[in-house]
Amino acid sequence: MGELMGSRKKDKCKKSKHKDRKRSKDAGDACEVTKGRVRAHFLDGNTGPWAKSLAAQESQNIQGARAEPSPRDRAETNSTEATAASATDRTATVTPTRRGPDYSAPSSIDIVADPVLHALSTRRSISKVDPETPNDSDLLEIIRSISSVADHKSLHPWRFLIIRGNDRNRLGDALDEAAGVVRKPGETNTKPLRAELLLALVSSPVEHDKVPEWEQHVTAAGAGHLLELALWQAGWGVMWRSGTLTNTEPVRRLHRLTDHELLMGWFYIGAVPERYRQRLTTSTRPLPKPEQFLDTL
Repeated sequence: MGELMGSRKKDKCKKSKHKDRKRSKDAGDACEVTKGRVRAHFLDGNTGPWAKSLAAQESQNIQGARAEPSPRDRAETNSTEATAASATDRTATVTPTRRGPDYSAPSSIDIVADPVLHALSTRRSISKVDPETPNDSDLLEIIRSISSVADHKSLHPWRFLIIRGNDRNRLGDALDEAAGVVRKPGETNTKPLRAELLLALVSSPVEHDKVPEWEQHVTAAGAGHLLELALWQAGWGVMWRSGTLTNTEPVRRLHRLTDHELLMGWFYIGAVPERYRQRLTTSTRPLPKPEQFLDTL
């Protein structure tokens, strides 16, 4: 009898695992179909109301792939709901001093399916890039695309400097001068040589009675973040670097900064190495919990 009971348990376990795998596969297939539809909509320029209906349809597909809950699961759910209702009754007379965000309404946004949101959520800084770089014409189009950055009064208080070839050695010399480093003949500072192309970001605020200087620095930083995202979406690896020597006198002099300008660092740009691409396809690094960044007054 004991062996028969054990055999039945094993059969149930195998059937349960098979159902779990099938549900997972069905949900995965539905997600892939959704991604394809989203991409088609996006390329056709339909970036408006379709997102909400698409999210609702995907939700139905996933729910349809799930099995009905077992009697035990239903019992546990009813017990949990009863406990929660009891707790609600006990605290119904307590008036909260403040309230937080309301997450009760379901979201129509899917960061996996939407190409733009997916690029935002998967962007990574690549510390070691390969030698291939975008040409100057590519950079011009990238700069054109990021000019949509939020910019109070359209002051455009930022600019970029292209640093290639021997100019990288000049940057290394300026960094050494700022740090008081004296190297032996033939030696050079190799830090600026970690990429074939560097873009220096300069915040260049202008005097305006309605836009303070700090706000213009924020706009310049926004342009830098859009630059990273645009390059990433175009297939290039990027690392935004700065440091304590960034705005020292020798470095500022090299970049021809005026007194009111601020050097905000350098973007090291190049091709994404194949090892990084492989790592990105299997990356499981979670994004931080968004609740910590959202609150109400």
